[in-house]
Amino acid sequence: MVPSVAHTSANAASSNPEASLASLKRRGRIKAIYILALVSSISLLCYYDRFVVAIVAQSIKADLHVSDGEIGLLSGLGFAVVYSVMAVPIARFSDSGRRVKTLSISLAFWSLMTALCGAATSFPMLLLARLGVGLGEAGGNPTMHALVSETFEKRWRGTAISIVVVAGGLGFMAASSVGGWIVDHWGWRAAFFAGAVPGPLLALLLWGTVREPKVANPVADERGILTSSKILLKRRAFKMLCVGLSICTIGSFAMMSWTPAYLMRHFNITASQVGSGYGLTMGVSTVAAMLVGGILADTLAKRDPRWSLWLPAASYVVALPFTVAFLLQSNLANALLLVAPMTFAAGLATPPAYALVQSLSGSKLRATGAALFLLFTNLIGMGVGPSLTGIVSDMFTHFLGADALRGAMALVASAYLIGACVMISGARTLIADIESADKN
Repeated sequence: MVPSVAHTSANAASSNPEASLASLKRRGRIKAIYILALVSSISLLCYYDRFVVAIVAQSIKADLHVSDGEIGLLSGLGFAVVYSVMAVPIARFSDSGRRVKTLSISLAFWSLMTALCGAATSFPMLLLARLGVGLGEAGGNPTMHALVSETFEKRWRGTAISIVVVAGGLGFMAASSVGGWIVDHWGWRAAFFAGAVPGPLLALLLWGTVREPKVANPVADERGILTSSKILLKRRAFKMLCVGLSICTIGSFAMMSWTPAYLMRHFNITASQVGSGYGLTMGVSTVAAMLVGGILADTLAKRDPRWSLWLPAASYVVALPFTVAFLLQSNLANALLLVAPMTFAAGLATPPAYALVQSLSGSKLRATGAALFLLFTNLIGMGVGPSLTGIVSDMFTHFLGADALRGAMALVASAYLIGACVMISGARTLIADIESADKN
């Protein structure tokens, strides 16, 4: 009798444990790459749905007759409060061993709310729908980062998370370029609908094909939200990272939210022209920054772990002069030329910051740490930056006229320097704080 292939393979595997181990490692790598690709796709959609409001702002302003302050509320405080406050309790639920379920449900919900944004017929309706998007996305980034961190070992964690962040950058680029094209051809409502369609499909794929990762004693960690938050905030490096980056993101969220409207007003161009010019330049620069930032952070951290804080701080210091120069341009071509270094410099901060949050949180508090970090950066950065810029722009209109928005953006961008100084101050205890996180 001729032995079957399966039987022969089984005998070969049992007689060659090294080959069996190699096969398991290969399957593990394929699984990890699949999860990374799926999570990256979700990240792309997440950022499209979050930032598409920036490219449709001018159309909404004209259609629904709203002020700059109200537009700032849609992209800033109105979204950020719900997103930030709900991120921590949702992350605690996720950390209890339900990361795949949490991300799947969150994705389906924020996609539904994005569709309702497109159906809104008044500003209050649109604001309520944006609050819903914020609620859904509160379960997004923290859970995505935790899921990827559990899938990849520590030495590859920064690079893996940077890929997820790069996908988010592509989503931001798509919000400007694809969203702008849709606005000019089918209107601002269609731009929201386009971001809603893929969500349920990706949610079903995640739910049906990815198993819950094994978390170290998820049930054994019965600490409440406040206790867990206190543990994390006692680590000085974690606290300084959260506060410092939050201050920096006041400027960066202001720039992201208002640059499309600024270009349309100052240079009298359409949404699709902003998308093809600014959107593509910004997107390519963001992707490059995310890839370089993750790899650079992993490389520098091997020499000295404190580079995980020094690099984000340095990136914002370098970004500030490019930002001011961008706002001072009277020629569109020169302004777009400065978008690349301005975006690249600020974008270098994101991958090392996200990876450092995971290292400072420890295995049991990964999603909680990410959520607490996002509570700071989004409530302060996203909540204050766009809204403050809109309010200041309305105030400046009385004496700056058409340059009011430009003056407001320049003023708010100065937060980069303050935040960088705060982050640098946290480097002193960084190594000890990482060791403490590993033990707990």
